Amino acid sequence: MNEQIAEILRQVQFDWPKDYIIRFLYVKLAPLFQRDLDYFLASDEEKLRQFNQGFINKAPYIVCATISDFYVEIFKKFGIKAERVKANSAKIPLFAIVVEGDKGLYFLDPLGDLFRNQYGLRPNYFGKIPRYKTINSSHPNLVNLEHAYIDTIDSALGLQTLYDALHGLMNHLHTKLASRNSAYDFFGLDRNSTFNLTQRKLQFYNDKLINIGNVKGPFERALLYAYLNGKLLDRRERQNMVVKINEDRDDPFLRIQVKRGDNEASYQECFEDNKYVLKRMS
Repeated sequence: MNEQIAEILRQVQFDWPKDYIIRFLYVKLAPLFQRDLDYFLASDEEKLRQFNQGFINKAPYIVCATISDFYVEIFKKFGIKAERVKANSAKIPLFAIVVEGDKGLYFLDPLGDLFRNQYGLRPNYFGKIPRYKTINSSHPNLVNLEHAYIDTIDSALGLQTLYDALHGLMNHLHTKLASRNSAYDFFGLDRNSTFNLTQRKLQFYNDKLINIGNVKGPFERALLYAYLNGKLLDRRERQNMVVKINEDRDDPFLRIQVKRGDNEASYQECFEDNKYVLKRMS
């Protein structure tokens, strides 16, 4: 992992504007991390215990506090001031970052944007003023970066093409697959079985969509399916599909179960030949 970090850092030019450095590192370092299942699959009591004892750096396995600490230290290597902050007042608060860029202070949530940065989507929280009273009270001068300004940076860094291509693809597929009748036509299926249609969509996921980007963590993989389901399944299909992370920490694969009346199918996501494969198990 250290060599991967070093390679990314070598690509940064010290004469770049601060906002370019911040943006580049925010996106490019994200694929190196994944949520720590020992925390995110734990009971509320265990989560509170870990928080009270102090989160331990277990990179590449992270929680919001440890990934924020990582980015703060990386930004400082380039002379950029940053601090980890409490974003809200929950019993176990969300930790995020306030960083000093060219236009002022920005809020960043590297955990909240982790999956989106890994898959190649536009981050939701980069330079956006959040809806948390705690952070807005402690940092009233946060700057909201306009989409056009971020697009200018992304274009210069070579990120814009990826975002635009994926955005266009997902919009196109949404028009073809989210409506049941158009999905039947897209796959050339008769209109008698939504159960078969959902299975065909999962095969399409396997063939075309689940290996885009660099999404490696089981929790992030589950978020990937949630994203695809939200774009490409209709409401009934979403209600009849369950995505679960296997809780065996030594083999934390995903299981997907699809039900429709008396019909049921189970799938497992495996990693084979350097790619993810969705296999029907029953």
